[in-house]
Amino acid sequence: MKKLLMIMLFCIIPRMQITGREVLASDGGDIGPPGPNEVHIGPNALVMPLGKIVLVRRGSEYCAVKFTEAWAGKTVEDQYAKYESYYQDDGTGDFFNKNVQFRKDQLCDRRFIGFMRFGFRAGFENLEMKCGPIRLFWSAEGSVHFRGLGQKDGDYGIELAPTQWTDISQVNVFDPRLKWYRYDEKRRRINILIDQLWEDKEEEKR
Repeated sequence: MKKLLMIMLFCIIPRMQITGREVLASDGGDIGPPGPNEVHIGPNALVMPLGKIVLVRRGSEYCAVKFTEAWAGKTVEDQYAKYESYYQDDGTGDFFNKNVQFRKDQLCDRRFIGFMRFGFRAGFENLEMKCGPIRLFWSAEGSVHFRGLGQKDGDYGIELAPTQWTDISQVNVFDPRLKWYRYDEKRRRINILIDQLWEDKEEEKR
């Protein structure tokens, strides 16, 4: 009984995290969650479709991240996702150099059991995407935030560029079609069909 009480006390923590669905709902406007073939661009995060690569830039460092799976557990509040990441830090953006760091990992956000701000998680969770030394907060499905776990929303020098690419061999971090986003609390949320992501850039070339 004493051991059980100690475990319960250890697990009782302030409820500081909101889910990806709540992030989408709290940004204002009447834009709903993105469809399976849409990119969501918000003030504090992007949400990518499965299988599509999002690029990350921090100074001369580059990452390429792709979500390969996403699913719910016993309840809709139990969220899981698998991703792949490539990290390149020599400024070339070449993901075939020998110094590239590759990683596969699983993320999970477990339901909260408790009263108001106090309670405990239903199980182990991992809310931090790793790409070399860059750490990015994940909240659900294909979400990528402009900050790390435990940081407040803000500009930490992280830039994100959604792409239509599905394989690392297609990536060109200097492609003129890329649009890089930083944290912007005033940006209105939008959903863009992945096939229309670069339409404006393509029309400019014609």
